[in-house]
Amino acid sequence: MGQDARTRADPDDPPGTGALTIRAVRAPQPPTIDAILDEPFWQEIEPVTDFRQRVPVDGAPSSELTELRVAFDENNLYFAIVLHDRDPAGIRRSILHREGRIDQDDNIRIGLDTYNDKRNAYIFEINPFGTQGDALITDESMTLSDWWWEGVYESQARITDEGWVVEAAVPFTTIRFADAEAPEMGILMERTIRRKNEMVYFPHIGQEFSRALSQVSQYATLTGLEGLRRGRYMEVKPFAITGRSVTGRQGETTGATETQNDLGLDFKYSITSNLTLDATVNPDFAQVEADNVQINLSRFSLFFQEKREFFLERAGLFDFGDPEETQVFFSRRIGITNDIVGGGRLTGQAGPLSVGALSLYTDDARDAAGRTIAGGLNSVLRLRADPLPRTTVGGIFASLETDEGGNRVVGGDAQFRFAGSSYLEGWVARSSDSGGFARDVAAGNPQTPGSLSSTGETTRSSTALSIASEIRSSLLSGGGGFTRIPADFDPALGFVHRRDMSRSEIGGSFFPRFEQSDWARQLVIVGQGERIKGLDGKKQSTFLLSHNMLTLESGHRVMVNITRRSEVLYESARIQGRELSPGDYVFSGAQIRFDTDTSRRFSARGGYSRGGFWGGTGTEAAIGGMWKTGPYLTLSGDYTRNDISLPVDNGDFTTSLFSMSVLAAVSRSLFANALVQYDDVSNVVQANVRINWIHTPGSDLFVVFDTGYLTGDLLDPRTERWQRRTGVVKLTYMKAF
Repeated sequence: MGQDARTRADPDDPPGTGALTIRAVRAPQPPTIDAILDEPFWQEIEPVTDFRQRVPVDGAPSSELTELRVAFDENNLYFAIVLHDRDPAGIRRSILHREGRIDQDDNIRIGLDTYNDKRNAYIFEINPFGTQGDALITDESMTLSDWWWEGVYESQARITDEGWVVEAAVPFTTIRFADAEAPEMGILMERTIRRKNEMVYFPHIGQEFSRALSQVSQYATLTGLEGLRRGRYMEVKPFAITGRSVTGRQGETTGATETQNDLGLDFKYSITSNLTLDATVNPDFAQVEADNVQINLSRFSLFFQEKREFFLERAGLFDFGDPEETQVFFSRRIGITNDIVGGGRLTGQAGPLSVGALSLYTDDARDAAGRTIAGGLNSVLRLRADPLPRTTVGGIFASLETDEGGNRVVGGDAQFRFAGSSYLEGWVARSSDSGGFARDVAAGNPQTPGSLSSTGETTRSSTALSIASEIRSSLLSGGGGFTRIPADFDPALGFVHRRDMSRSEIGGSFFPRFEQSDWARQLVIVGQGERIKGLDGKKQSTFLLSHNMLTLESGHRVMVNITRRSEVLYESARIQGRELSPGDYVFSGAQIRFDTDTSRRFSARGGYSRGGFWGGTGTEAAIGGMWKTGPYLTLSGDYTRNDISLPVDNGDFTTSLFSMSVLAAVSRSLFANALVQYDDVSNVVQANVRINWIHTPGSDLFVVFDTGYLTGDLLDPRTERWQRRTGVVKLTYMKAF
């Protein structure tokens, strides 16, 4: 009789509360991670096989058998997964890039709630090549930036005559877990059968939850772990960088040349098994992927995602406020305009508290006009606790201290999750400036992050708040919220999209599934409305949206959106340099979009919209596509054109944005990507090429080329067309103890 790793439940536990368990079995010797399960102990473990569909038919048995086995030794947690498939030729695999869009392939995802706190988890994602992706879940929520975290683990996969097989080893130095003799962890496994667009889970998490992967409170329990090695959990990652940059200057026929040769160090140390210190000296982010160009046709600031590795692990712990709208801490405020000299970060658990603390010192810098952008000490302290199941309360303190003064923010928040994905949440925060610190925070005219102006001795304080709730079932949802952001609310380390406003919003959704249909998968109908007033009570904006999306069994989607919007301008404003007069503007529009299944060799996307725009008209047309020539080369391109007609002088104009992405790979350890972008607003062609060789797990050699070339007519013929030409080589080496 083999060792038992089957699921079981305590009869006293209610269903759907994590009662199911998997027992990990001690491995007599470390397995070779080769996706060949020839070690005898694997065959002695009885597998978990009770995988259930979430889509297309909620709760139905998986159409293909999946076998999950879990083992461990003192150093690693091991997974052996046999994914049966009656059509092995139909298994889709195309991604060799680590952290690529593995969701376009057949894949598995393993979720580990290592503290068994029912709210935080690590995600490990693997496709049939063994290509890795990983992410972090914080308080049962995820954002795009959570997928930029990179953990160190081994994986291998291969296709067989009966499907495909995965074997993986997650070192205990990669994950953090409770300091106990026999720690228990939450566990979930998700399998995607891409050609069927079928997703199956153990344990099953029903459609009453908006997302299964992030519902950590519903994970099964992993037991049987004991005798795990508790070393120093220390990682040292030195790097060396060399490069050369040529930057164009107004009025000069040749650019300024700068040669860079530098050293730096990243250091990670687990003070306890629950608390980790990250330190960095002279960090450099030359290898970070370039941002996608955005053309701003609004009055407000654009938002760009964080991609820098140092800020990504447990990044969700620092979240406070409304994502991409009002955030007390936005890590891109640090180190973009001012170089980071060094600092540290502390994350983890301290008794009942989740703790996040960060302190980094930045140097002074100069902007394009030669003005000083003051550096200083950037600090954040974030605390969270879980007083009741699925209930979180917390607080935050953020501070920027410079020679010109200081900016501080203190706040508190709470969230109560219930009945699936229903929730009630809210936050309040107060910002204050002291000394000569002040920034221009007029709505629609924020200065560059970190730029300061001396205004003499002053103290300015302001309080912002927000509350929101949603009730959700497997078929319907409804909710609303209220947000109040004063004009002077200014978190210097944060992001505020819009100030001097109180916003009330309400919305509802209807999302029936067609589980018996041969061609339709799900219809989503959303109605949403919001009204924004100034804090003086005067109307500013209204917005009504009807969003309708049909997803087909094939994976294709089509969307139709209808909007009605009003904007009141009490002062003139500018849209792409065109001045709009004060007045009450009302405009409506309609949009249609489509996306075809991205797991196929050829896929396409596009859309068309037309409607009123600030007293005139606006038309947008977009088209894009992707061609997977094979696992070694993928080409993708997008083109967007806006035709705008405003009732002002020179009000008729167009904007065009083109981007092309090239993904090339030799193997899972050697790959490259190139992003070429052009827009006719800046008239700059930008190209960013990044070659990455993972010479050992967690260690890389990067070769990066970044250029910008000014096209079009030049007002001054002496202007250098090359805005920048940069070449950088960066070598990192990570050693774990």
